[in-house]
Order: sequence, then structure tokens, then C-alpha cells
Amino acid sequence: MINLTQKITLQSRWKKIYLASKILLYVISVLAAFFVTYRILFPEISLDYSFGSINALKNTLFLMRTNLQDPIKSGSIKSTEKLFFNANPLGNFKDAKLNIVLEASSQLPKNALVKIHKSYSAFFYPIGVPLGFVNGSLLNLNGNYYIISNGKARHFLSGLALDQLGYSRSSFVRISQEDLKLNPPGEDILNANSFPDDTLIVIGNQYYQFENQQLIPFISDKAFLSRFEAAQAIPKNEDFLKSKTVSESFIGFADGTLASSDQSVFILTRGQSYPIADSATFVAMGFDWKNVIPLTPAEINAYKRQKQFTVNQSHLDGTLLYDKNKNKYFVIDNGQKRPLENQLVAKTYAKVPPVLVDSRSLEKSVSCSPTKASLTFHTYTCNLNLADICDLVGNDYQFETSFENDVKLQSINVVLYTQLNQPNLMTSLSLIKYRIINNLQQ
Repeated sequence: MINLTQKITLQSRWKKIYLASKILLYVISVLAAFFVTYRILFPEISLDYSFGSINALKNTLFLMRTNLQDPIKSGSIKSTEKLFFNANPLGNFKDAKLNIVLEASSQLPKNALVKIHKSYSAFFYPIGVPLGFVNGSLLNLNGNYYIISNGKARHFLSGLALDQLGYSRSSFVRISQEDLKLNPPGEDILNANSFPDDTLIVIGNQYYQFENQQLIPFISDKAFLSRFEAAQAIPKNEDFLKSKTVSESFIGFADGTLASSDQSVFILTRGQSYPIADSATFVAMGFDWKNVIPLTPAEINAYKRQKQFTVNQSHLDGTLLYDKNKNKYFVIDNGQKRPLENQLVAKTYAKVPPVLVDSRSLEKSVSCSPTKASLTFHTYTCNLNLADICDLVGNDYQFETSFENDVKLQSINVVLYTQLNQPNLMTSLSLIKYRIINNLQQ
């Protein structure tokens, strides 16, 4: 270091002042560096929503809606309604602050109440109709054999027909009478004249599903194995194809499959692929790296690529959830969570472990009553201690707000304070690493 003052001699008094000032400057620099580092690794996250510009990109609170799930297109909230909205920040937070700004023409709110639940946003979906076994499932009830075809349980009345069609009795899963009731009964199979719809066929390494007198090929053996066990397919030779029509369409991977290609990870569902934004998003959504299937270019190109999947989105259709508290399974389907009655049924929907959820997330909440902020005319605020819900699984905070009178809101702001712990440290470091790599690649 160059010292421009080495030939200057200070009086004893000024020398002490100089050294004290120098030490103070170092201390301030260290504290400032520590404070900046702390803010980077454990940030305060501020999220906003403006009712005057509901489509603005700066809105970082989502799904403004009533208790009837109707979207709120203005800030007018009736006393008979509740306002719901969601926040999806990355991290584990110990405290939150809510700020509600009223329009100047609004009535002052009476007995306002705010509740927060924490889970995954898809677990807040309404419960739909339970699902039975998937098409193609082979079931055995006390020596009576069934195939699930077009959603119905079809009974093989003749053991001879079962054998002549080529089914292996060892591939039928043993079930109970209650399990059989999960699918409505279908037409009995009397003979071996034709395969029932949804029969699985394998010729060499190529898998097919029989449907409407056609063979629909799976895009690959990995796609087949994401849905079924290899033993469920009836083996045939090449001559079998001579009398059958092979469809030009194909069957892909099970909906909700996690797949990788060219250093990106995707969620596959309904013929579409959604690239996951970053590793922090992957972990925050409860996914497991061990469940990612590597794809060939042909496999991934068969899917229509969509915009990035971020933490602000719900789990996509086909995702399997498991409530570890009540031992229940659900499949996400078109804005609903559809129950699966037991593990046998759940196994027919996905061959990988589900995303873990916890029903206590729907039961436990924290609340506060907003009051008028000092030195303001139209802002109401309250603080929330998130200690009772911060350890619940999920990345989504669902806010429920009610007023005893009609009000008109201008904007909402939520500030979340990051908890000082190792998981949050690792999340922050992961985000920093991703941003550095992303910048270097551009």
C-alpha cells in the first residue's frame, strides 16, 4: 500500500486522534460489509400489488380473488366478500408486515382481519372427485381378473380368453373388494376375439397401447416405464403388426414427469414442457433431483416448449402430492386436487415419489388486525409473527383478508423478513451461483 504521509510527523495528541479515526473507519467498513452481506444472504423481500394496474409486471403478489374464486379486477371489496391473494417468495421467513393502502374515496375499514396459511398453492385447490386406477391397470380380486379400460373395470369371465390374449397372471395386482369399487364396472370380456382398449403391447423394445383397434406407440421405453411396469405389457413378435394399424400419434411420459435435456430441467405435462427457472425453484417446489429422467433430443422435441416455470406458479397437472399427516394422495388436475384412495392407486399415476404436503397447512394460520399507520391518512398496517407456520412445507403464503364494511383498495404491500438459518443461506448462495452462471453464458 502507498503511504503518502510517511514523512509527516504528527504531534502526540493528533497522532492518537488519527489512529482512533483510522480504527473507527476500519470498524465502520467491516460492519458495513457485514450488513451488506447479511442483506444479500438474508434479505427483506417486499412484494406489491396495485389495483390501478392489475396487469403490470411490477405486481409481485398473485391471484387476487374473492372467496368464490372470482378474480378481483378492481380494489372494491364488499363486506360480504373475502379477499384472497398469494405470495411465493424464496426463503424461510420469521416475520411479515402487511400494508394496505385505501383509495381516498374509500370508507375506513372496520374490524379488518388478516390470516395467513402456508403450503404449496396447488394444495389450496378445492378437492375434486376421487380418481380410480389408470387405464391399462391389471387387477386381481381373489382369482378374478380385471383390466381398467376407458376408466371402467372389465372382468375376464374366461380364464382361457385371458391366456389366449397373452396376459401374464403374475402381472395382475392383488386388490380388495373396496379397491375394485374405485372404478365403475364395465362390459365383461367373454372371449379372445379382440384386445380390450388400453391393453399394453411390447414388440422388441417398442411399447404400444391398444385403442380403438389401433396400436398407439410410446415415444420411448422410458416414456412407457414412467407410467407402467414392464410386466404389464403383452409380448408379441413382428408378425403381430401385419394385422394391426399403427397410429401416427404417440404416447409420451406420465404427466408431471421431471426430465432433463441440454442442462435444463423440465416438467412434462399434457404434451407441453416447462423449463424450471433455476435450482432454487426446483427445491422450493418440493422436487427431488433423483427423480429427473434424462431425455434424448427426440423425446424433448416431441413436447411443445412453454415459458419458464417459476415459484409464482402452482404445481402442474399430473403432479402427485402426498399428505404425510393424513396418509392421503392427490393428483393435480385442472385446478383441483383429486384424491387417490390408497397407495395402490397412487402407484398407477406415477412411478416416482410424490411431492410432500401437510394437511396442517390448511388448519394452522397466523393472523393480525390492521390498524391505521401513524402519520398517514389511508394506510393500514399490521405485523405477523410467522413462527407457528414457518416450518410447514411449501413455498406459498396464502393471505385471507376480511372487512366488516365495503372498502376500496388502492394497493397492497407485503414485506417478509428472512430467517437466519442454514437452509436460507444455501438458497441465497444457490441463487447467486445461478445468476453468475447465467450472466456468464449470455
